[in-house]
Amino acid sequence: MTGTADLVMRIVLTVLLFVPLAVGIILKKQNKLDSDKICALIILTGIFLRTLYIYYTKVTVRQHDAGTFFENRGGHSQYILYLLKYHKLPGFDPRTVDQFYHPPLHHIICALWLKLMELLKVDIINAGAETLQALTLGYSSLYCIFAYTSLKRLGLKSRGIVIGTAFVTFHPTLIIMSGSINNDMLSSLFGMISVYLAIKWAQDRKWLSIILLAFSIGFGMMTKLTVGLLAPAVAAVFLTVFIKKISEWKKLVSQFAVFGAICIPIGLFWPVRNYLKFDVPMNFIPHLSERASQYIDIPPLKRLTDFSLHQLSSPFTQWLDVGRVYNEYNPIIALFKNAMFDESTFFRKSITLQSFCTALFFCNIVISITAVIALVMLWIKNKKVKLEYKLLITFISAVIFGNYIIFCMNFPHVCTENMRYCIPLIFTTAAVCGMLADRDDLKSKFFTKCCAVLPKCTLIFCMLSTFVYTAIAFYYRQK
Repeated sequence: MTGTADLVMRIVLTVLLFVPLAVGIILKKQNKLDSDKICALIILTGIFLRTLYIYYTKVTVRQHDAGTFFENRGGHSQYILYLLKYHKLPGFDPRTVDQFYHPPLHHIICALWLKLMELLKVDIINAGAETLQALTLGYSSLYCIFAYTSLKRLGLKSRGIVIGTAFVTFHPTLIIMSGSINNDMLSSLFGMISVYLAIKWAQDRKWLSIILLAFSIGFGMMTKLTVGLLAPAVAAVFLTVFIKKISEWKKLVSQFAVFGAICIPIGLFWPVRNYLKFDVPMNFIPHLSERASQYIDIPPLKRLTDFSLHQLSSPFTQWLDVGRVYNEYNPIIALFKNAMFDESTFFRKSITLQSFCTALFFCNIVISITAVIALVMLWIKNKKVKLEYKLLITFISAVIFGNYIIFCMNFPHVCTENMRYCIPLIFTTAAVCGMLADRDDLKSKFFTKCCAVLPKCTLIFCMLSTFVYTAIAFYYRQK
């Protein structure tokens, strides 16, 4: 594509972002705009933004452990090409090739997609590899849809469901992951579907709901084993509903048995196979060298308690090997940075544009702190939300964040301080903030102010996210 045609395409995709806004204004004038339509328009805008993002982002840019389709150096790309070439699972110890230890479902789907491209006479290594982002674009878009339907099933009303849906849709991590060809986005989608189905089953207790939930968690673990971290939250929902509906115990016990019979074999197939065939530990994760430039040689306690202000001087993750003065070491501050910009530094030569990134960074901190307050309030001041929903949200938040902290301590490298290990927190943040925004019975002035600030802060967050990830399309085109 010529330079002019490329620029025109970027402009067209940018203009599309304003189409849902125009539709919303028209519906508003006709008094036909309700919260469901607003959420639909929000998600549509998010899909357009993701389409623009994958247009200007190649499969060699902002990837994680993907390797390259052009050289045989391992990584997710070579995993996909191996399955495409040999039509079978690796017949060797997966620890010997980078990233081959991961469960294969995502890579199988990608290999099938590339096979389709081959049949359509598309060059696999060049154009075909780029089309893999169509899959992750779809996964990221579906994530937003299932997040919205989950929020609705949780009982969020007009203001809360709009805030929650907007936060998920315009969250930068999900925008970036729409172009990432590793297994993170598909595993996140299965995790989100599992949350939706857990809520749905708690409401209807139907066989279909729990069977689909079993397949969702199972397939999620066949994509990435960390989806299994949702198990405590789902178990809490099962136990709560069982106690509440003890008169249905025979049916419920039968359902739990079928759930386990489906979920466990699918979810544990890959680690059990590798353990039996190659003696690979069930929870194997490769260690990075302590000699690596990104190694964090700071005691765990200091890492967790040092909130010195110099860490807030830049909204971007700090790396010694790219000329920074230190390696990002506090996993909490790193998470705030990484959630907004992954491991990148944007607009290096523009202080003005970087100011928008700084504003987005601090806006996310405000929303995250509000979410912690909202989670506490969910337990002490919100009696309208069912116990099983409180447990679901709380267990997801605690287990995912706790696992992240432990992971960062056990693997003290900058690359482990990544938001892609905490994706479920995006939904739980959206859920508790939405619940807080819906409250109209608060007597405390502080909490009332939180409710008043939250919609404005979320709007600013969404606008800044859209601006930053649109501006990249034109800023880096000139570089």
